Amino acid sequence: MAGNEGAISPEDREKIVASATDYIESWIAGDGDRMARCMHPELVKRWPKPDPQTGGCNVDTMTRAEMVAETAAGEGAVDAGPYQVSVLDAYGDLATVSVLSAGYMDYLHIVRCGDAWLLLNVLWQPRLGR
Repeated sequence: MAGNEGAISPEDREKIVASATDYIESWIAGDGDRMARCMHPELVKRWPKPDPQTGGCNVDTMTRAEMVAETAAGEGAVDAGPYQVSVLDAYGDLATVSVLSAGYMDYLHIVRCGDAWLLLNVLWQPRLGR
């Protein structure tokens, strides 16, 4: 059923999109508190960074605390610009969302935690040509 939103309510879809929007807007605005609110405490953010020496890749990993700190330090201000949030798939308590912003392509795994939908995993890379 990939590409379909499966069995989620319109309210759940709104919450999923809101969490993804909080992620990108807080990054751009430097709002660490807003970033913290949209992330699960066990969040892991990864970038498979190309390794020109080996031809393979190294994986840079960030924790929630590191992401919140970088956000609060204003690291994302240079990435201001348009963005697009797309729910790629959702079912039950799980969702996969893409965020295409001026600087990055992010794939988010978002999970239902009680009444909230929180980012659990982020896989990202800089936009091509950047």
